[in-house]
Amino acid sequence: MLVAYQAHQGTLVAKVMAPGDPVPESSVWLDLVSPTESEDEIVERAGGVEIPTREDMQEIEPTSRLYVESGARYMTLSLLCGSDTDSPSVAPVTFILVNGTLVTVRYSDPKSFGLLADRLKKSCPLKVTGEMVLVDLLESVIDRTADALEQCGAGIERLSKEIFERRRVTGSANQRYRAILVQVGRKEGLTSYARESLASLSRLMSFLGTETDSITASPELRRSAKSMARDVSGLSDYATFLANKLQFLLDGTIGMVSLEQNNIIKIFAVLSVIFMPPTLIASIYGMNFEHMPELSLTFGYPVALGVMVVSAITPYIFFKWRGWL
Repeated sequence: MLVAYQAHQGTLVAKVMAPGDPVPESSVWLDLVSPTESEDEIVERAGGVEIPTREDMQEIEPTSRLYVESGARYMTLSLLCGSDTDSPSVAPVTFILVNGTLVTVRYSDPKSFGLLADRLKKSCPLKVTGEMVLVDLLESVIDRTADALEQCGAGIERLSKEIFERRRVTGSANQRYRAILVQVGRKEGLTSYARESLASLSRLMSFLGTETDSITASPELRRSAKSMARDVSGLSDYATFLANKLQFLLDGTIGMVSLEQNNIIKIFAVLSVIFMPPTLIASIYGMNFEHMPELSLTFGYPVALGVMVVSAITPYIFFKWRGWL
């Protein structure tokens, strides 16, 4: 799908291009969403740029993601997607800035694009340019990433309380710790994707403010790039903090599981020690010898039972006294 955005009286008007329609010359932003070959060709003819393929966008080399070609800046960003779902991910999005027009190529649907498009449809600068739209898009991406990290941080705080605060909980400890480990894994995945996206943003900001022989950066663009770079740096530090805290929670959860296992093993060990003396007594009087003087006693059976009970209770009382139970 190809969507062309044109400035009109302080707003951006979106037009979904039909096959064969020419691109309006006054377009400020051309958004290619899962484009077909014909849509790529339309934009290439209109803007004089080469649209990268999906395979090109997935390359991780910096020189393949940030470069200048034919007077156009090519910038591919790993964008955080699905941060409010159980299956977050990162998807490559390419920004092409050429002759005051912004071209975006994407095969995903990040919320930052939809939110910005809705806002610009209501209000935008009268002399809006593709450079301005690019800055607004990047700021929207940073804001969405910050929101995702804030929600992740709140979830991590709840997990920390659930792990370490002593309170009565329903269900087995096995199910509880299994659920906690699943949540820790999900938070770690989101944090890792956010860090990957922020690292990509940091490289993009450095590239955005640079100038070459064929490309110049306006003072406004350089100021915006520096400001956004500071925001990205702060978010990267916060994401690293969350990653370290998640590692601590993972270690703490595994430690709690080990304590539960040790308690179970301790119970069996205590039971074996408690029942060992009665078992010894029962074994002695279970021997089939003809001359055993206790067998002829009138109260031999209840006395033997009493000795067995006392021999079982005595180790239990001793363990309680020493604080081992």
